[in-house]
Amino acid sequence: MIELQQKLLGDKIRNEAFYEVLKIVIKKGESVVADVGSGTGFLSFLASRLGAKECHLYEYSNVGEIGEKLALANKIINCHFIQKHSVEVKNPPKADVIISETLGNYALEENIIESIEDSKRFLKPGGVIIPQKIEQFIAPVTSPRIFDEMNVWDSVGYDLDFGIAREAALNNMYVYKILPKDLMDGGKSAVVWDKIDFSKQEKSVRKGSAKWRIEKDCTIYGLAVWWNANLIRGINISTSPLAPATHWDQIFLPLTAPISAKKGQILEVSLKSDSRFEVGINLSWTVRLLDQKAKILQNIAMDMKKGAY
Repeated sequence: MIELQQKLLGDKIRNEAFYEVLKIVIKKGESVVADVGSGTGFLSFLASRLGAKECHLYEYSNVGEIGEKLALANKIINCHFIQKHSVEVKNPPKADVIISETLGNYALEENIIESIEDSKRFLKPGGVIIPQKIEQFIAPVTSPRIFDEMNVWDSVGYDLDFGIAREAALNNMYVYKILPKDLMDGGKSAVVWDKIDFSKQEKSVRKGSAKWRIEKDCTIYGLAVWWNANLIRGINISTSPLAPATHWDQIFLPLTAPISAKKGQILEVSLKSDSRFEVGINLSWTVRLLDQKAKILQNIAMDMKKGAY
């Protein structure tokens, strides 16, 4: 857990974005902050230094104990540490600001929807939720680099057939540093497949789709997924391959077999994401290649349930 915190705190883009947001939303001597998934307490420490009246930090892991020691070492006395998951807390203190940096490489893998939806019961009327919105993007991967690197099963040798293991391995999402040159059209044709707005009630089971007309012959090896989080209006964090690099990488969704697409054909993708607490995270993706008359030429259905070993 501390290794993750080390990565987070080493991410200057992330840290500066949250600092700028807190400078805007914190009212000196007035603001009460609920820090959901607080880790070492960094965001609450910033809020405290910016004049927050008090901060309530919810962290179920042992890293919260380090947070308490850090607060003491930094003479921060208005931070209250609760070593529980926020959903377990009954009658929580009301807050003017809810902040939750529980974003993963796949935006929803740390249950940010579930945590924020539950923590809305903490919020005073007119309070602020950070982040406010999340958009998820998707683009076809047309470079063989990642697919070839991860797909070792056909080359094991020794007269052994690893086809079953290959099938299970490919039905998973992978964290990779994906480059613009790995993407169709350099990533310019990326599509938003999911929009989350925390001013509304959001669901854990989400569906989305995307479609592209192929502009030139190419081979599709999988899909790249990334996100943009709008913390408040005008301040964003993005994990796009086209944006400055953060500690987060992108997600690669492979296919069981590459798709050879010709100019004028249509590539369709449908996705389903389930981040309910009892599920953890499950993602399924179906990719179809259609001719110009919408006849299905190829259909590949992938599901992490097939790869859950």
